[in-house]
Amino acid sequence: MDLLLWTLAVPLITAAIGTIGGLRRLNDLILVAGLAITFALSLATAGQFLRGDVPAAFGDALRVDGLSALVLVLCAFVGVLSAAYGVGYLRRNESRGLVTWRMRREFYGLIPAYVFAMLLVATSNNLGILWIAVELTTLASVFLVTFHDRDTSLEAAWKFLVLGSLGLGFALLGTVLLFASGPSQLGEGMQALHWTRFIQVAPELHPFTLRLGVVFALIGYGTKAGLAPMHTWKPDAYREAPSPAGMLMGVGMVNAALYCILRIHLISKASLGPEFSGSLLLTLGLLSVLIATPFILVQWDLKRLLAYSSIEHVGIMAVGVGIGVEAGAFGALLHMTYHSLAKPVAFASAGTLAQLHSSSDFKRIGNGTFSRAPIASLLLVLAALMITGSPPFGMFFSEMTILKAGFASAHAKATSVFLAALVVLFCGFAFQIGRLVLGPSRDPSDRRVPFPERFDVGMATAIVAAIVAAVSAFYLPGPLMSLIRSATHVVWGGV
Repeated sequence: MDLLLWTLAVPLITAAIGTIGGLRRLNDLILVAGLAITFALSLATAGQFLRGDVPAAFGDALRVDGLSALVLVLCAFVGVLSAAYGVGYLRRNESRGLVTWRMRREFYGLIPAYVFAMLLVATSNNLGILWIAVELTTLASVFLVTFHDRDTSLEAAWKFLVLGSLGLGFALLGTVLLFASGPSQLGEGMQALHWTRFIQVAPELHPFTLRLGVVFALIGYGTKAGLAPMHTWKPDAYREAPSPAGMLMGVGMVNAALYCILRIHLISKASLGPEFSGSLLLTLGLLSVLIATPFILVQWDLKRLLAYSSIEHVGIMAVGVGIGVEAGAFGALLHMTYHSLAKPVAFASAGTLAQLHSSSDFKRIGNGTFSRAPIASLLLVLAALMITGSPPFGMFFSEMTILKAGFASAHAKATSVFLAALVVLFCGFAFQIGRLVLGPSRDPSDRRVPFPERFDVGMATAIVAAIVAAVSAFYLPGPLMSLIRSATHVVWGGV
């Protein structure tokens, strides 16, 4: 069994063991160790690619190129952070009698299963397997959103299921139309749906049918990514899901869904030229950034604030690719990397504050949290600086790269609107977090918090993640930069 198969097998085995149940401490250890091993195997698989050996399995149905390797590593990294933070999250809720044995079993099974599905997306060379893997993430997400068994959780899960199923229906129809654009050229059997096969015969595909397939597939997978106008499930789902699951949905799944979008974009680019799908991505990306802007300005809930931030950032990545120049694609993939490093800190700190106050509602939390929960508040401020693109943090450089590419391209007007939206988003997000953390308390005499802040494994995970994210602004390891450049070569060159 080679590295690629072990990378997928370990989280699946971890999920199977987790559903059996057992001693809490043993299950905690298995969950974290299983996903830590998965991350190590992902690094080894990416290293195998960088050494010139392309990992593949099942007749190239699973295959790792530069784009796959980057997404694989980033998703596995988010997975191990989610597991480690989740152990502390569960222990806090368990101490308050909010977690049953059944809920613990669900958590231990669903988190690694979700990671498995994301990694399967990242390594899929077959559009059919790609669709099945995305469907698996949807099924896991529904159970995670309903984890707390509240009426609002069921409502959010139902909304997510309806919109997610609609998006997957569009993606399936798009896949069928992509195949219908050239069945004789693509051939028969499983290999007919291989992405590499589509690239080989791209000039011979029927243009009109291919255009329809690209539109439906981009809408479908754009729903999973949270691109506007298919984004409306995100705020409710993020609010109701436990914070470790929100971390997976808001970071890992964004990467996996964008991977799907890029694969469809590359098929379109090879057959129709870069303008068709590029213009669609630029439009959807700019619309996502613009729609996120007013909702961040008037937001009343901390987790919903992070949801609109995710909508903004997937929009930024789509704009970077849609601009249609190599520097824009590099900026988008660099932004994906920095987003994967910084956003988990935001979910962990926001989740801790929400737990300590038994709510993510700004009114319930109250202003001036720094005096009540200094560590979580400080981490939230640091995360806010990073994800709003403040210098000298990494997203400042990725956003500047995209903006520079946009102004140098034929889309200078759209880039100007994009820049204005980013400035407003920065101000709005800074205002919301600043008011929450540093603003005057409504009752200065009341400095109590329902559950005092304590240093535990969840807090330690958030601190380690914050250190890694902060250091990354000044130093990215050479192999990681090589992966970003290799992924850029795939997105720009289509090979």
